[in-house]
Amino acid sequence: MKHRATVLCLRANRILLVARSNGRWALPGGRCKAGEPVSAAAARELLEETRMTDVPLRYIFEFWGIRTRHYVFAAHIPDDVEPIPGNEIRRCRWVSAKDIRSAWVSVSTRGIVQILLEESSPVGPARRSSPLRLF
Repeated sequence: MKHRATVLCLRANRILLVARSNGRWALPGGRCKAGEPVSAAAARELLEETRMTDVPLRYIFEFWGIRTRHYVFAAHIPDDVEPIPGNEIRRCRWVSAKDIRSAWVSVSTRGIVQILLEESSPVGPARRSSPLRLF
């Protein structure tokens, strides 16, 4: 199973998505290097993909995909900080969480955002692998 640090960047009820050339939209993040703590991988991947620095990250939950275990971190991005595509990323876009349901996104991105939406609903989440404490 692959281990991936995934960052849920939030700003005014919007979520940051990134995409490679002609690729599906996804949350920023990537694989952890051998021996690298997942928190360090999250910060490294966010910097590499969006060029955003000094962004405080908070671990919120794990999401298990078919072949990948996502360690999901949240970051509140100030209005004056804009992502700039870097490395293999060609596009960055802020979208409403509800718009992700119909967007061309990865399966894991859709699942992670669904957990976030369930957490904010009055009924609460249907399932998750660890407690969601979103700030």
